[in-house]
Amino acid sequence: MFLGRMFSSSTLQRLQRHCLKGNLRSTGDRPRMTMLNELVGLSWHFGFMPQGNTWKTHRRIFANDFNSASVSQFRPHQLKWRDIFLGNLLKTPNDFETHIQHLASGLSLDMVFGLDVQPSGKPDPFIHAATQAVEGLAAAGLFGTYVVDYLPLLKHLPFAQFQRQAKAWKTSVDIAVTVPFNIVKTNMAEGKDVQPSIASSLIEAAAFAEADIQKTTSSTFANGSAAVVSALRTFVLAMSLNPGIQSKAQNEIDAVLLNAGKSLPDFGDEASCPWITAIVKEVLRWNPVVPLAFPHKLTADDVYNGYHLPAGSVILPNAWAMLHNAKVYGEDVSSFRPERFLTKEGKLDPSIKSPDVAFGFGRRVCPARNLVLSELFIFIASTLAMFEISSIEGTNRETAPGYTSGLLRYPVRFSCKIRSRSPRHENIVEALAQRNEPN
Repeated sequence: MFLGRMFSSSTLQRLQRHCLKGNLRSTGDRPRMTMLNELVGLSWHFGFMPQGNTWKTHRRIFANDFNSASVSQFRPHQLKWRDIFLGNLLKTPNDFETHIQHLASGLSLDMVFGLDVQPSGKPDPFIHAATQAVEGLAAAGLFGTYVVDYLPLLKHLPFAQFQRQAKAWKTSVDIAVTVPFNIVKTNMAEGKDVQPSIASSLIEAAAFAEADIQKTTSSTFANGSAAVVSALRTFVLAMSLNPGIQSKAQNEIDAVLLNAGKSLPDFGDEASCPWITAIVKEVLRWNPVVPLAFPHKLTADDVYNGYHLPAGSVILPNAWAMLHNAKVYGEDVSSFRPERFLTKEGKLDPSIKSPDVAFGFGRRVCPARNLVLSELFIFIASTLAMFEISSIEGTNRETAPGYTSGLLRYPVRFSCKIRSRSPRHENIVEALAQRNEPN
């Protein structure tokens, strides 16, 4: 969507591809969003700040730890939290949504700051701050949701409803950007032992200004878990509605584990698990985390096929339309069908476009996408190896729950049955959970 001008669906998608896939050097800027940047207080987040030297520095810091060659350093963290998550599912499966949030936030805090969270279900200030910050992002990050984005002078109205809401979100945002980082910095300054983390490594190296390190690491924690939470909740929903797909994936992972003589999958199994990989792709395509992506702004005039695109134009990339394009993914785009990514022989089909647009566009593509993909593979493969997910009576594809609105998309709360596949699987999970339960 280009604000202020209407195009047909096919023309619009061609325009978006032209503008967002590196064809223009002038599409990486962000528009001014008064509610999100100023009132909610996320102007420091490199994902939302305008182009410039600060943005380049923050993105460079972030990319150093999350490029495809570096994400393997986080595998021990991912496996530890995988085991904790499986144990939580075994103990209280009805609380799977809480456990998913605990997994994503706990892992993020562990990797970025080397800090622990409370056990799943218990109040935790870090998880609360992160979830509230993401809630503010989801509500205020969709351009034009609040009239103050169009009329910035309204930000001076002290008693407006949006002011009260923004103040509540800003409190959590401020906690997320200051408290975890300051704990690590203070402990290091006092000579206390700290767990290895992204923050401690950057502080020790001192290659960047402290303010840049603080804001970049806090960006990672504040909303680094959103994609994983949304995708895993969609995965659980899809498995509960599609037992045949679940069975095929379990047969695949069972064969891999039997051949290797082990109990749980690891990252090296991905090449042998095309069905699992296809499920990950279909989760991201079927209900993308960000259906209408964060806006881009043109910094220079451009012309495409006779259309004049003036500088300052705001582009709202429609990832949903791209991922539900029947010409690309088949006529059944509304159905959950991982096999669309597979050949008749059950191998990944390289001719089918991966749902990469789920992670953004151009210079603003999510730099943590490789990490997210590795996490989704290991969490989904391990869950299917140990558990059976089924729908409750009366729930089917026609009565399935809907999704939330806003920048970020989540399934609304729903119920399903999750149980261990056998006593043997239960024993495996119990042993892992006892060994990895955080203090």
